[in-house]
Amino acid sequence: MEIFDIILLIVGAVSCVLLWLLAGFSEKVVNTKWRLCYIIPAFLCILLVYIGGTELCMIPAYLAMAGLSVGAARDEVRVRHLSSVICGVLILITVPICLLDNGYRNRHDYLGDFKKGFDSMKEHYALTEYKQIDFDALWDKYYPQFREVQNNNDAVENVIVWKCFTSEFRDGHVGYSTDDEITDKAVEKASGNDYGLVIVTLSDGRTVAAETDSSLESIGIHNGTEILTWEGMTPAEADKKSRYYEMNCGLYSDAGSAEFFEGIYAAGVGGDTAEVRYIDDAGNEQTAVLKKLKGCYHDRFEKAEEKLMRGYDAAHMSFTRIDDTTACLRIKIMSYDKKSSATENHSGMVSKLREDVTALMADGVKDIIIDIRSNGGGSADMVKGIASVFAPAGEHYYVTDALWDEDSNCYVRDENGGYIKGTDNYFNGENILGDGRVILLVDAYAASAADHLTKVMQGMENVTVMGFTKAAGVGQGVYGIDLENGSLQYSSSVLLNKDGSIFIDAGTDHITGDDIDIKVPLDEEAFRALFDEDRDYLLEKALEQLKD
Repeated sequence: MEIFDIILLIVGAVSCVLLWLLAGFSEKVVNTKWRLCYIIPAFLCILLVYIGGTELCMIPAYLAMAGLSVGAARDEVRVRHLSSVICGVLILITVPICLLDNGYRNRHDYLGDFKKGFDSMKEHYALTEYKQIDFDALWDKYYPQFREVQNNNDAVENVIVWKCFTSEFRDGHVGYSTDDEITDKAVEKASGNDYGLVIVTLSDGRTVAAETDSSLESIGIHNGTEILTWEGMTPAEADKKSRYYEMNCGLYSDAGSAEFFEGIYAAGVGGDTAEVRYIDDAGNEQTAVLKKLKGCYHDRFEKAEEKLMRGYDAAHMSFTRIDDTTACLRIKIMSYDKKSSATENHSGMVSKLREDVTALMADGVKDIIIDIRSNGGGSADMVKGIASVFAPAGEHYYVTDALWDEDSNCYVRDENGGYIKGTDNYFNGENILGDGRVILLVDAYAASAADHLTKVMQGMENVTVMGFTKAAGVGQGVYGIDLENGSLQYSSSVLLNKDGSIFIDAGTDHITGDDIDIKVPLDEEAFRALFDEDRDYLLEKALEQLKD
């Protein structure tokens, strides 16, 4: 309980006792000034409320302090005794009310949030059957965790448990968001300790140290040192011991992306120390006990993640000349200015894009690298606008809407529970590059509308999709629900392929509908370029591909 509420309750209880005693004393020693004593609790209550603020759960105590002033108007002993007893009872019942009421002093209803969000998802989540989501099992698993969050009134743990819950869906469109400061604390808590390195899995299966701290050089651990075990487990096994992994694993809808990031959460697992087994530069196995450093693992993890998922360092929707015949178009998000976004087809954006490409071509540019790495999505109309500029001439298929029944306010299903096709969506390509080529750079964080652009362009004869992984693999429409302590979003509207299958998102096989033409291996060459030389390796490989 808040300190000023405790003080008020103590003052109130003492006042009830003293004024009950005063009633008998004042009858023997008659003096009209005794009446003033019965007013003092009310004034003290006003003072404490002014300092500490009001609280609904404290209303019985407020009434008690005010009720004692009855003794100022009536000097009969019986009346003063009765008012002291009644007010004392009100003081006593205030204590359990404050302790048990979830609303006391902004105590948050975390359990109520979970019930509301869970019920909404259970009724409206679009991919329940497709992903074979067992909501009853999820309830049994997470209800006790949220109940504990509620009992402890723990805002940070609330974020961790929500993100673990949303990760169960392996759907990047399922997520929970709240105050940034609380989220940062949750990440700091869940990510674990910093022991001076991050573990990265190479394409040949070896796990190696990255972003290593200089303090590890004395024992022979540096970027590229092969890590065999962490805390007696393989890095893949240690991953599963990390709550940070539990919070984030749902981002990797595609099995290939999950494999790419395998082991990266392991190096935050441990206590004051962590045991690591590794191969030194002489080829010998060594074991060391690493002490935790200052800070949390997330800070080092974020640096490694940034290098793996880097995009070209340029302004959004801007072109950068890479060489005599190649330019790079950086698209950070599928959103443009308000005026263009307000139009149905982003005509302003399309005009500017066409103008920029035409000017580059007049200056000798033939090929375009479109970089959508870590593009979090946005407008589907912008996707069609971009694709229409670069697509070969003619009509191109985009996506099919599932059939919606206005009368029943739900999607129409067939006898097997599948969605029935509605309207097919197309766009027209203008082939602005002529014989020129397009390379689309993607990564596991190119999501939603960026996934759409990947899906739409990957089949075009003039487009090559490249990356260490596929795009994120989330394509359905999103719905958000506001909760008391944050907001929950999830896939709610349904998009289909032309054959009626689910558009982009992975089912139980964890294979997403986006494809990739050239999967660049994270081999030793790539690792050195990223972590030792700070080079944009994927962009370099894209240029090599264009020259072949």
